Amino acid sequence: MQQTPVRILLAFRPQVPAAVLLGSAISTVVFSATPFLLPAIAAEQDINVGLVGLISTAQLGGFVLAAWGAGRWLRPRRRVLVIAAILGVLVNVVSALTPLFALLLVARFLSGIAIGLIDWIAWSEVFGDSDRTGDVAVIGPLVGTLSAPLLASLIDARGSTWLFSLLAVLHLVPVLFLRSTRLDAARRPRQERHRPTRGAAVVLVCLCGLTLGGSAVFVYAAAIGLETIGMSALAVSLAFSLNALMAVPSARSRHRRRLSGAWVAVTGLMGVLVTTVGLPLVFIVAMGCWGFAFWMAVPGAFALLASRSRYPDERAGDAQAAMAFGRVLGPALGGLLYVNAPLVALGLVGGGIVVVAGALMLWVEHRIDPIPSVQQIRSRRAVTP
Repeated sequence: MQQTPVRILLAFRPQVPAAVLLGSAISTVVFSATPFLLPAIAAEQDINVGLVGLISTAQLGGFVLAAWGAGRWLRPRRRVLVIAAILGVLVNVVSALTPLFALLLVARFLSGIAIGLIDWIAWSEVFGDSDRTGDVAVIGPLVGTLSAPLLASLIDARGSTWLFSLLAVLHLVPVLFLRSTRLDAARRPRQERHRPTRGAAVVLVCLCGLTLGGSAVFVYAAAIGLETIGMSALAVSLAFSLNALMAVPSARSRHRRRLSGAWVAVTGLMGVLVTTVGLPLVFIVAMGCWGFAFWMAVPGAFALLASRSRYPDERAGDAQAAMAFGRVLGPALGGLLYVNAPLVALGLVGGGIVVVAGALMLWVEHRIDPIPSVQQIRSRRAVTP
């Protein structure tokens, strides 16, 4: 089991620039650290875990702002990646040094902007290309599998300060590979933006619902495992590692993704199990199934979004923004329920939102026919005698 991610990594033959993949990996590490940071910071600063959840909300607020605004005002160029990396270094240094919770919130908001820009560049580079999309999609599970136990051990042994210091150093790694990097997305002509079609708009809402309900539970999963179920920090970290490991084959799959809405609904059901059963074995199995189902769902949802869009390239940033917006609201909703309601309410509300999103996505897939993109229409006209 421990060597499986390594073997997969050795067999990995990416078609995406190394700087882009490494940037996506850094984003994964930052997000993977959040569930373990919340209970650690709560203990270090003697703050309620639900209140500390605002860290995730602030970070994802910056992420959604970057993902939404980058596609409108910026071009996916190398210098944007450099600026984002430098910003990531600075704000993580501030996060490591500041004793003030309010300043920590500001730093995590700016951290969200940094990783939002990096993630936007990565997905802009591959959106609409199923093979290259798989290259980027698989990075999250691979890195998550390896990083979860390491992050949990580092926080447990050294606290949040050392983790933030590590994140600062990691943000410099993609810059080392920029000299040989050429971004195809930077050469695409800038065009006037267009409103999404009805089908595309529904899929965007579903992507928001997926991350809203999912993050409401997932961000507090470590606290649930530690405080409610009574698991050890190592056992919880292994559950998160299994979550990422199970996602590797589904994220890397080259097969056509059908019924992505059904896989979305499965992630919602796993969220319910994590919060309601209270048994370590069920927690671990549900976390593993969650990872597999989530990465079966997301690439399929992107393909569904592209097939229902006149301008698929424009929807790449919209998809990231919609998912990030859900992740902004999710921890706030989850914190409110975690502190003020029975734990079962967190699972039913969070999981229920995801199940509804999955049902709507299935409706789009079966009721709204694919439409040709503007590029396809132009290509057909060009070859018509």
